[in-house]
Amino acid sequence: MYDEIYRPHILFKKCVYASSGTNDGSIERKILKEEAGVLKHPPPRLPMDCHNYGTYLSYFWANNNITRDALGIKKGSKDEWVRCHEGDLPYSFDIKSTIKYHRNMTLKGYPALVYSGDHDSAVPFLGTQSWVRSLNFPIVDEWRAWHLDGQSAGFTITYTNNLTFATVKGGGHTAPEFQPE
Repeated sequence: MYDEIYRPHILFKKCVYASSGTNDGSIERKILKEEAGVLKHPPPRLPMDCHNYGTYLSYFWANNNITRDALGIKKGSKDEWVRCHEGDLPYSFDIKSTIKYHRNMTLKGYPALVYSGDHDSAVPFLGTQSWVRSLNFPIVDEWRAWHLDGQSAGFTITYTNNLTFATVKGGGHTAPEFQPE
């Protein structure tokens, strides 16, 4: 059943992930064809009503000559830009847990806000809440609603050492993407 939903935001339409692959061969906008040149790895075409349609368009934007000029990318220095997949990232060290880093920083008095969207099933807020609780900091201010424009926008709890955990009502995996306010 889990495969039937869009994991980053459970209430959104499930669409194809916009990454490099095969396209249906139609890029309608003439400017994209002219400015991007011949694209070797265009992503699969997404329906416009998919949440990640912007990700699909980012491929064309990033390979646009006007964009590359504006960013100062010299011709011939970088071939085609493609979005990476999680497994494609070239790193050699993986941090299994960030708990000791968060504990260290907050014990030094650095304020920390940890937040999670309440519609994210990729990293559910209950999991984030669990690791925040594992720090074993005493609670300073119990669960309460936080508000935006007079409406509840989620819930928050404050711990000692300047640590605050909040949920973002209607937020998905990248909460500011789904609920920028």
